[in-house]
Amino acid sequence: MDIFIYSSIVEILMLLWALSPLYIYLMNRAPKINYNTEYEVDMPTDDPPAIVNAVCAGDPKRVGVPNLDGFRATILDLISRNYLFLKNESYNGSHYHESLLLEINPNNDISSLWKFEVQVLDFLKESEQDGIISLDLISKNLDPSYSYSAYGIWRNEVRSTLLDGNNFKDAFHSRGYIYLKTFGVLGTIIAWALIFYSFPSKLFSGTFISCALILWISSIISLFLTKRIAGQWTAYGREYYKRWMNFRSYIEDFSLIKEYPPESVKIWDKYLAYATALGAAKGVRRAMEISLSDDQLEESDVYMFHMSNYYGYFKEHNKRILELN
Repeated sequence: MDIFIYSSIVEILMLLWALSPLYIYLMNRAPKINYNTEYEVDMPTDDPPAIVNAVCAGDPKRVGVPNLDGFRATILDLISRNYLFLKNESYNGSHYHESLLLEINPNNDISSLWKFEVQVLDFLKESEQDGIISLDLISKNLDPSYSYSAYGIWRNEVRSTLLDGNNFKDAFHSRGYIYLKTFGVLGTIIAWALIFYSFPSKLFSGTFISCALILWISSIISLFLTKRIAGQWTAYGREYYKRWMNFRSYIEDFSLIKEYPPESVKIWDKYLAYATALGAAKGVRRAMEISLSDDQLEESDVYMFHMSNYYGYFKEHNKRILELN
């Protein structure tokens, strides 16, 4: 076969191979769904905040993996459901001081909780003294390496809960991600193998090198695409995601939440917990401050905990956890 024809065939095959990621990506787009609602004024599902966070707003690279917002939202949800109480009193530690403290409700049966919710309570118990949990102690005394380990175990448990219930499999498929990773590895090997074995033969030309480089660049891009981008939402998963995002749009819209406000402080508490899971806590907190009286706000343990310095300390402590990653 004439070397020019052989070279042209190889170049065409390389370009077609380089376009494969685009084909895989387009074939794995989420299917169209018959859902056109602009806002959700009620929580779309009764899934725990950690699950909602993992699917809709968690790890930016991987669907189904929660982030620290999901962890914090779980604490707020446990307060909302009276598994944790807020206490504002003198605490006898190394010295007496006024502090906002947490206490686990001994009258609530934790057997009905998800395992990842129990793990959050166990984490808080590490700083418990005489039945009282001081977040000062969590921030100042708890070893960040232990915190990171506990956080990692919690993340894995949330993900396992999704997989064990088949909910995640019904919502999101990873095969497109797997195909693209496979292409990325094979494409890189093929591109450099062709360059290496064709040099310095007549096959080695500017056009040939350009095609090989295009194949290599396409392969590298495929290797760096995240599962959240390269995977595929199912119709169920796409609707689940859109409904929760539309709920987030509702709780962030001051005019709309004023027109259709939650009916009680307890519902506001729920909204704040789920808003935290969705990364929209600031908007709900401001809406609560506009819509509720000072007395009503003081009745809300979720709001008081979220507004306290100790919630801020907990956020700073989480940053120290992430530094170990």
